[in-house]
Amino acid sequence: MDLTAPTPLAEWTACNAASLAGADAPVDDLAPLDRLIGSARVVALGESSHQIREYGLLRDRILRFLIQERGFTVYAVELGTASGRTIDAWTRGGDGDLDALLTRHTGGYPSQSAEGRDTLRWLRAHNARTTRPVHFAGLDIPAAGGSLAPALEPVARHLADIDPRAVRYARTALELSEPLAGGSGFASAQARLGLDAAVQDQLSTVLSQLLNRVTAMREIYIDSAGPILYEDVVSDVWAAWRTDQMQRAMAELFNGRPDAADLSARDRYLADSLLKLLDRTAPDTRIVLAAHNAHIQRTANPEGTPLPRVPMGHALAQQLGKDYVSVAMTSGGGRTVKNVPDPAHPAGMRQCAIDAPAAPPNSVEALFAGIPTAPAMINTRALRAHARQHGLPEPTQIRMDDGFLPVPALDAYDAVVCVPHTTLSADLTK
Repeated sequence: MDLTAPTPLAEWTACNAASLAGADAPVDDLAPLDRLIGSARVVALGESSHQIREYGLLRDRILRFLIQERGFTVYAVELGTASGRTIDAWTRGGDGDLDALLTRHTGGYPSQSAEGRDTLRWLRAHNARTTRPVHFAGLDIPAAGGSLAPALEPVARHLADIDPRAVRYARTALELSEPLAGGSGFASAQARLGLDAAVQDQLSTVLSQLLNRVTAMREIYIDSAGPILYEDVVSDVWAAWRTDQMQRAMAELFNGRPDAADLSARDRYLADSLLKLLDRTAPDTRIVLAAHNAHIQRTANPEGTPLPRVPMGHALAQQLGKDYVSVAMTSGGGRTVKNVPDPAHPAGMRQCAIDAPAAPPNSVEALFAGIPTAPAMINTRALRAHARQHGLPEPTQIRMDDGFLPVPALDAYDAVVCVPHTTLSADLTK
């Protein structure tokens, strides 16, 4: 045996990964993650697929630790910003049924799992007994790009008091976008394929007019409504504008003409929402961010692919540096979600269960082959240093739903957590 040979990455992972305990265990096992996070202001917790039970439970445990033990003050997720304000009010004791509120405000978009709703119920209970409530925030465009209504309807209501002559822009955009409304950007992009180009151009024009109006009239609006309401209005108008741009880009993708720059519209809004949240809140604000692995990666994607050129995480990493920590969650096997196109479904796709495919040798999941029995976390910074010191081949893809994405995982994430075996959320097993 050659004692000078470098340790293969899978062997290094088996020797250096931190094992993670179950939901009711003491938090000692989270010490490696705690050290990795340090004083970072934003910690992103990803997942390779929505609607996976184990990801939701693990995220909940880490979130509680960061809130209760490390003073994190905001929980931000893939939910429309306007809808997020409604859920934030609920977590602070507001009226209403959570399931009904989320159904009404997400248009059926499936990122909000049963486990995620349990986390929100815990957050409401936590806020009821603390002197420093945790703020909940949605960062996303409405219904993941499926409808302009959740953003433009509150804008129209506010403009009726602030600038009545501008209401026509919001109302016209709502009317023009109604044929495109669906439960996700996937559905709306499909609907665009059958919508007259002149109507689409008219919608884009009126949204640009609305955006110009609310930004050009900044001082007048603030004098009338105050800075907080003004920022909400501007955020919602930007959300509508970005939604229109994302739908256009996705329709082009379906036509076989993907443009990675245009596909970044949604991720740009996600990143800008979080950065504005940091600007609008106290200097000691610390945020736990829950989103798909594809959104939180620190790296850009190459041109000429069906992936956004600039994911949210890349923009945040460039802006925040070490204040942004990205933790991907993936799996070694088990059951996962397959998204099947279905024009008759509100979201434009059906979610069904499928066995997770075997991990290719060049995937990040293959690194965990020697840890078959418990969730484990690797510090990718340390693994990357080992790989590059010895010139070892690095993983070039990571699991997404029932397939794999080309991602340089050791650069894209600060840590990767791998769950050996996954099952589906209660929503998909009823």
